[in-house]
Amino acid sequence: MLKLINKKNNIFIYILILISVLLYVFTLRGIYGNPNGNMIKNNLDQATRPFELSPERGRYILSMSLADNKSFSLSQTLADAAYPDVGYYQGRFYINFAPGISLISLPFYLIGKYFNLSQMFSFFSISIFALLNIFLLFKISKNLFKLPDWISVFVSIVFAFASTSWSYAITLYQHHVTTFFIISSFYAVWKYKQNKKRSFFWAIFIWFNYALAILIDYPNAILMLPIMIYFFLSSFKISKLKEKIQINFRLGIVLTSFIFILITGLHGYYNFVNFGGWNKVSGGLVSYKIIKEQKLLNKQSGKIVIEQMKEKKDNSGFFKEERIPFGIYELLIAPDKGIFVFSPIFILALVGIFFTIKQVNLEKAILLATVGVNLFLYSSWGDPWGGWAYGPRYLIISMAVLSIFIGIFLHKIKFKLLGKIVTFVLFAFSSAVALLGALTTNAVPPKIEADYLNMKYGFMLNIDFLKNNRSGTFVYSHFLSDNLSLINYFLIIFAVLLLMAFIVLFILPKIEKNEN
Repeated sequence: MLKLINKKNNIFIYILILISVLLYVFTLRGIYGNPNGNMIKNNLDQATRPFELSPERGRYILSMSLADNKSFSLSQTLADAAYPDVGYYQGRFYINFAPGISLISLPFYLIGKYFNLSQMFSFFSISIFALLNIFLLFKISKNLFKLPDWISVFVSIVFAFASTSWSYAITLYQHHVTTFFIISSFYAVWKYKQNKKRSFFWAIFIWFNYALAILIDYPNAILMLPIMIYFFLSSFKISKLKEKIQINFRLGIVLTSFIFILITGLHGYYNFVNFGGWNKVSGGLVSYKIIKEQKLLNKQSGKIVIEQMKEKKDNSGFFKEERIPFGIYELLIAPDKGIFVFSPIFILALVGIFFTIKQVNLEKAILLATVGVNLFLYSSWGDPWGGWAYGPRYLIISMAVLSIFIGIFLHKIKFKLLGKIVTFVLFAFSSAVALLGALTTNAVPPKIEADYLNMKYGFMLNIDFLKNNRSGTFVYSHFLSDNLSLINYFLIIFAVLLLMAFIVLFILPKIEKNEN
């Protein structure tokens, strides 16, 4: 009987992953070929093109430089292509981003280059992490929170296809990789906490994730703190023996920290070699944008001015607490970026959180703390909009966590049918908005810039792209655009999403109930 149950669970996972792979492939952004620096500038860096914004452009260019030039520093041509997020140090150019994503996508770049699809393969490396997140959310929902299979499947579907995380699963951004490190570490701590045979392995995995997460994106050092606190607390075992309380501490957390020390040491060495100090990062370099605007490289006094700029550069102002009220407004309810505007299905997560207040345990508290740290960190950030972006891209970590609380809402609500109907309606709207962004562009200005440029903002801009058949999707652009309008392509995929949600919400529960 147990074998039959396990087979049924595996079928759920296999079908979920298969459908997710197809949806990501049919919305993956890209072009045929191996684009170089000269092809990117003023061509592939336009809206709906694969390098429409600097984050994916800079990371791809670093992969290109590592593969073709064997160097973390960029040539002048590549620096101009990656502009404006480029720093300058001692005659060398560097992208402003941590190198982790470029290193992860490098093998995919090399394989793709062989098939003349280097950009496509590079972007799909992020889709793989998005698929891993789908799998992990299913496992966490089912194993940790004991949610039924159908709810666990729905949790994964919400995160993948009813949130704006979709737009960042098909291009070269850090968010899905960061999310993977956080939720996989959360799952690993839970396994470690059980103190079984493989707990030493799970401890190594957690430290490994923490070190790599920082290499992916520097704020991850803070974003992963709730998970590391969970790890620390799980290393204590408290037992009551008659009139005494015995506290045991597991040394595994200390012994396995060598992997974190090793990777962080290598990271510091990378910083020292390239930027002159173990604690120096590329984001703190003198901006190539300023150098270029002032034409300092062409002036005799240019080097002196650049050195003076380097000494005056202060990175302490990235996060300021006085920005938090506006940042929270922008990330949650603002019409240009708010999560509840782009993905109103997450309103149900608030109800799910309310349902758990009286039954909160350590795991739920850590997840809520993760959302809190994510929200307050980026609400204090000088750019809560995430630049030109589709939706609140900085909250993709929270979207994954909140999806679990939507599952708790569905499990706890007394009026099941009403709850499912409301959920389906909100899923329909949220998935439509998510698909709209995935098929068109992430190059959406915040309201403050849109008003100045006399442009639309929010997903209203993307509706115009949809009407005008402007898509960055490889499959549609290369194979279907001559015979099928983008609106019809949208409707076909949207119908699949609605059918999938309907089956999961209204049919799978009955099948599961009959089997039990």
